[in-house]
Amino acid sequence: MKKAGFAKLLALARVEWRLRQQSTFLGFLWTMLNPALLFAVMYAVFEHSFGSRQSDYAMFLVIGIVEWNFFSSATNCALTSLQRRAPIIKNYPVSPETVVLASLLSVYFSHLLELAALGTLVLLFGASPSLSWLWLAPLDILYLCLVAGTGMLLAWLGVFYFDIERIWAIALMAGFFLTPIFYPLDVVNEVKRRLLEFSPLTAAVESLRLIFSGAPPSHEALLCLAFWAVPALIAGFTALRLARAKIGDAL
Repeated sequence: MKKAGFAKLLALARVEWRLRQQSTFLGFLWTMLNPALLFAVMYAVFEHSFGSRQSDYAMFLVIGIVEWNFFSSATNCALTSLQRRAPIIKNYPVSPETVVLASLLSVYFSHLLELAALGTLVLLFGASPSLSWLWLAPLDILYLCLVAGTGMLLAWLGVFYFDIERIWAIALMAGFFLTPIFYPLDVVNEVKRRLLEFSPLTAAVESLRLIFSGAPPSHEALLCLAFWAVPALIAGFTALRLARAKIGDAL
């Protein structure tokens, strides 16, 4: 991406973020309310079942919710980004992929703040920073690539297929329960566990838990995440670039 295009992307992302947060710190706190309530309810319901099998279940759960919340919020935001910013695409020299990436980055800014809050919680619980925390950067880059690729593909589909928003809502609901957010992987049998471990969301969640526990993520998990992230990113960019004229007409 050229320097002018990158500056345009960052400017749009800042505007998107300010609109989402209503340009106030209180707006950010409101966006934190949903995962906080989800944590409170799920902890109250599942701590009795899984707390004895998983040490530090509260931290285990909040890490899972933070990682899932980024994927869910970012892809939902990307899905409708082209329709929401149709006047910009039709009246200004802005590519569809720039608009989608700007919407994704606006959610990513909030995700970085959530990770900072999560790191603070880890320290308050008595843990010490370790060298494993350096793995946060490559893990987050791979995860961002996965989310960006998925978001661009959804945005492309959303322009031409109006039911994709409902379909994606159902897919996210299924994905929530198929990702070890509130349950440890050892509660499922070996065959199902291997299937779940092949999910890039499982790889991202489990890797972040290892990092904050003071251990590096497994090479298998990072390779799994890269296996899904790189093709998704290439496919997303390609789909939006090839359909640029048709997207403009459809909007």
